[in-house]
Amino acid sequence: MFKKIDELLEKPYYVIDFLPQRVPKNNNGHFFDVEYYLLNNEKRHEMKNKYVNMILKLMCYYRVSILWNGWNDNPKPADIENAISEIMENHSGTLNILFSDEDVLLVFEWDCLNFSVYNLSESMKEITEKIALSEGFFCWKRMD
Repeated sequence: MFKKIDELLEKPYYVIDFLPQRVPKNNNGHFFDVEYYLLNNEKRHEMKNKYVNMILKLMCYYRVSILWNGWNDNPKPADIENAISEIMENHSGTLNILFSDEDVLLVFEWDCLNFSVYNLSESMKEITEKIALSEGFFCWKRMD
């Protein structure tokens, strides 16, 4: 499974984010202040719920395995919530979610206000975009 994650991390990816597009590096806005605020005050609970909801909704359509304290194939919804909660409370950690039937990897890391979704198929992209919008997120292709 670790080899599969490494392979998928090399694939193109989409970002599921609270912003509709990447903030340019030379932008004079307050992105880092907003990000810090959302990650460190009571708003983080609201954000956590949106992250959990997003994953749970995807689980309704696709079989998943997670890498969190070892591999967990077909995790329970509470496992997802516990992992996201622990990451956000500890201000560190990464949750890897493998949609093996689709060959797609979703990565959640504490220090970002987004998911990275690697190798997103067109069929899965359509439902992912709808679910993202339902949680107030946007889905856009990462261009490096």
